[in-house]
Order: sequence, then structure tokens, then C-alpha cells
Amino acid sequence: MREASAAFSRDAEARRSRRPAKPVISVVIPTLNESSNLSFVLNTIPTWVDEVIVVDGRSSDDTERVARALWPNVRVVEQSRPGKGAAMRLGFRAAQGDILIAIDADGSMDGAEIGAFRDALIAGADFVKGCRFCPGGGSNDITRIRRLGDRAICLTIRLLFGARYHDATYGYLGLWADCVSDIAIDTDGFGVETQIAIRAHRAGLRLNEIPCFEAKRIYGASNLSAIRDGLRILGVIARELTNRRRVAVSPVTARTSHGERGVVVVAGPGSSSTVPGVIVSQVVRALAKSGTVVRIEVDPTEDFAAGLFRATTLTTTSGVSVAEHVDIHKLPHDIVRQAATLQELIGPDVSMAMAVVWPGFDTKWIGTLISTAHAVGARCAVLCASVPKPDHAAEAALANAVANADLVLIGDVAQATALVGRLGPSGPVVEVHHALSLQGRSDQPLDFRVTAFLPRDNEEVLATLLAAFDAIPNSLVTNYLLRVVVRASDQSMSHAVESRVAASFHADRVQLIESDLTDDDIDHLCRDSSVFVVADPAFESRAYQKAMDSGISTVILLSLPLPEMAGDYAGAVLADSHRPASVDVALAHALRLREFRFASPEAWGELADRLVPTRASQGRADDLHERRRQ
Repeated sequence: MREASAAFSRDAEARRSRRPAKPVISVVIPTLNESSNLSFVLNTIPTWVDEVIVVDGRSSDDTERVARALWPNVRVVEQSRPGKGAAMRLGFRAAQGDILIAIDADGSMDGAEIGAFRDALIAGADFVKGCRFCPGGGSNDITRIRRLGDRAICLTIRLLFGARYHDATYGYLGLWADCVSDIAIDTDGFGVETQIAIRAHRAGLRLNEIPCFEAKRIYGASNLSAIRDGLRILGVIARELTNRRRVAVSPVTARTSHGERGVVVVAGPGSSSTVPGVIVSQVVRALAKSGTVVRIEVDPTEDFAAGLFRATTLTTTSGVSVAEHVDIHKLPHDIVRQAATLQELIGPDVSMAMAVVWPGFDTKWIGTLISTAHAVGARCAVLCASVPKPDHAAEAALANAVANADLVLIGDVAQATALVGRLGPSGPVVEVHHALSLQGRSDQPLDFRVTAFLPRDNEEVLATLLAAFDAIPNSLVTNYLLRVVVRASDQSMSHAVESRVAASFHADRVQLIESDLTDDDIDHLCRDSSVFVVADPAFESRAYQKAMDSGISTVILLSLPLPEMAGDYAGAVLADSHRPASVDVALAHALRLREFRFASPEAWGELADRLVPTRASQGRADDLHERRRQ
């Protein structure tokens, strides 16, 4: 036995020594009717990935066409046997890379995490598995019964096989291609992830768990069933007990983690991948231009998915110059720990504490923040965003939460009046500030009207935009209209543009506007469009300036580093003008926000001036604060 184990170890080390330092990376994506989700998945996959293989399980929608439109070099493999296990077996067999990564097609997995999988494999692992329950991981899609089921499966695998996994059912995984034969997938359906995990351990592979975040499926209904799928997994485990495979001698399992005014504290939704988080970022950066800000991110699991972007926002990438003035912390979910954290962060050096409220979000923590601020002599303000479709049921909870604040700013006059009525004469001062209003474009037509402004004679950007538009599934495109404002230097270029549009798959839903536009023309397009698309907007770009003035949601197509633009616009979503998937995702999110009217960059500076008074008005604010305390 010892001789056999020693021989196995020598073979494994010899195999590892032959692996390339710069491996070819292949990503395998099993699909079945996922045309609406593919753009979100493909957009997150890093550009350095060498090969993308979409295994199509005989989809009845246009999955294959959408995949080819979004990723020109994609390999689409037709699946003959049904089931996810059969799809992964086929995809691994077709892949030509040295490292194979499997990712789901429903949008629940972030392709940006592929780099962590690659790095762990290059560092010495043979097999890496995504883990939602390791430190740094998470999920906003897991139910309590499924979480308990996964724990039970992990415990069963540990007792029966000795493998120590913290997540046995998650499908995000990677391995070296030379290990595929060690695993030898032979199950066709659900439970393939568990089979791979067991066999990787029993084959003596070096294992790593990588913290991952699982999001909710974007479009379509999930086929998961806790009881049915749990029984399938138990069946896989039972079969593995009778399958005599080589047991590892000593498998290695590890986890890797990927001034003068006084300090101002701002607490509210934290993720810049959500609209609420973008609003908080605007407030924080406006305040950080003149002093230190402590940002406390409040992201309860049930709220995290609200307004979730899969595209990069301008707010995420701009404002680097003030980053050194912002200290970021997270507020724990536990109420007791929340109080301790707030007491730690809101000290005598804090002059003002602010809570940013999003309609329908949890407000229980706000009372603790207010009392903590008052205990150290700091003023406290509450900022309430007003959205086109407010949650009126939450008004009473909001009134209770802000009752002891010094100042409440809200974006809508009617909502402010209703709040004053609930608070009564002894309540805080309530004011309306336009920066917090996202209302004003609810009269948008039901169809999706996209107006794009492209650079002169730039056929490449036009081709990317048309490819992204072509990726819209046939079942949805009848609700879309793409208007392209493009200028051509001569007749031949104009003909080339017209020919490219005519050759596009959804050409009947595309209109060309080739004439020069006046300011009135652009104003009219603002009123008549759901979304603007502006390619590489310079500081003086008329279309981008009109977009900010009207508050319209805007996709910025970038082919160069971020240009100098007229301010940090909250309604801007970024896309790579060379990647159709990136453009398609950005369009999808911009259209989701078509009823929002975003504030101009100047409005956030005005809000900061209102919240942090000048010396001349400081005395009046202190008097107000003292009256409230009495």
C-alpha cells in the first residue's frame, strides 16, 4: 500500500511539473433556453479568457444565435443527452485549454471571479470549487432549507469519504484538464457538482475552496427543488460508495480569500452595483471634497439584490481624487453588534451623522445611529430618496425611524408633506431637496426607445452596438427601437453605414439619423427616448450634457480610458465599445431605469452645502440642534 501511494504521489508531482506557467483558459457554460441571461454572463468573463464553450441542451429559444452575437469566437456545442452532468462532460471533452472553468448560464455567478480560480490552480491546486459559505462568500438566492441541506451533504461527505468541504452543491468550479480523467463524470443530471467534489478528493487531487457570491437568477424560473434535488444528490453519494476509486493518501484542502468641520458619518446602502448604493456614493463624494467622511455600508442580505447592476457605473470609477478622504466600514446584521459598531465609529470627532434611506429598505438601524450621534453631541440628518413608485406601506416605519433626527431631507413634496403629518409639530425639520428625487420620467412610452450618438466615421463602434442590439431575443425585440445618430464624412462612408445596418439581424428595428442635430432636436430626442447611448463623450459633448440636464439614463461607450466628462453623473452606466456583451448588459440596466430622472452632478454639491453649513449659518444650525435636544 505504501509503495502504491508513493508511486501515485510521484505520478501526480510529475504531472504538475509538466503544466505550463501561462496556461490556456477555457470556460464551459451549460445552457438551456438562457438567451436572455447570456449577455450578463458573458459580460463578466475576463477578456484574457482564451476559449468560451457554450454547451446548448437543444434550447427552444435563440440561445445559440445570441451567444455568437455576443462573443464572436464562442464555440457552441450541441448536447445530445439531457442533463447538466452530460453538458459538463461534453464541454470538458470539447475544451482545448489547460485549465477548465465551469460556470452557470443563469447570471447567478460572476465571471470576474474566474481570476481567483485560475490563480489558485496555478499556485498548485488541482481542483478548485466555489464556496458560498466560506469567509468572503455569500448568496442572496439560498433558502434556509437549501442551506441546511448543503450542510447535511457536506457532513455526509465528510463522514463517508473524509473530504472537508464547506459547500458541496455549488456549480462554480475549475480544474486542470489533465485531471478530467481522474474525475470521469458519468452522471447525466443534477448532482454532478457533488460527484466531482467526491471524486476529486478520492483521486488525491489538491483541493481549494474559493469564496464566491451567488446572485439570484436574472430571467426565467429556476428548476431547483430542495427535496427532489436533495434526493438526487443522496443517490449520487450512494453510488459513489459502491464505486471503488483510489483514495487520497493526504489530500490538501485549503480556503483562500480573494478637517476643520469635523468628521462626517454617512450610513446607507453600500454597493455601488445598486442604485441605492450609487446615491450614497454621490453624497459621500460631494462631502469628501471638503473633509473626511466615514462611510458605513448597510447591506442586509434581503436588500442587496434591489436595483442590482451587472454593468459598471460611472460612479464606481470616478471620484478617485477624494477616495483618500473616505473611510469605509460595514454595519453588521446583528442588532447588538450594530450598536457596538456605531458607538465605535461615531465618536467625539464626528460633527454630523447621516442616514440615507431607500424606500422599502430596513430602517431599524436608523434610530440607533441617531441616538449614538446625539450622545456625542453630533447633529443627525436623514436623507430619503424619492422614486417613481414609492412604497407607501413603509411611510409609518420611516416616520418612527426619523422621529428623533434633527433634519430630514426628502426628494418629493407630497412625500415630505405626508411625513410632516405623521411626525407632528414636535418632529424634526423636514425639507425637500431635488438631488434626492428620482421622479420625473414616469410618462415614458411602454416601448424601449434607445437613441445612440456615435463618433463620426466610426464603423467599429456601430458594429458593436448593432451586435449588442441583435442579441436581444426575438420574443422581446418587437418592443425595441434603436435610433442611431451617426455622421459620415463622405458618400462612401454613408453607404457603408447603411449597408452595415441593413445587414444586422434586427435591421427592421433600427433607424439611422444622419443629419446634423440642433440643440432643440436633441432636446426632443431626450423627451422621446427611454435611454441615451453616447460614445466616448468629451467634456463638451452636447448629447451627454443634454442627457445630464434631462436626467435620462445613459450608456457611455468607452473605447479609451475614461474621458474628461462634465461631472460625475449618477445616471451613467459604462460599457466597453469593443464588447457587444458589455453593451447589451449596460443597455438592459439603463432601460430598467428609464422612469428615473437622475440629478445633475451640481445637485450633489448643493446637497453637501446644505448638510454641512458654512460658518455664517453654523450658529443657526446649532440653535436648532439644541432646541431639538431640549
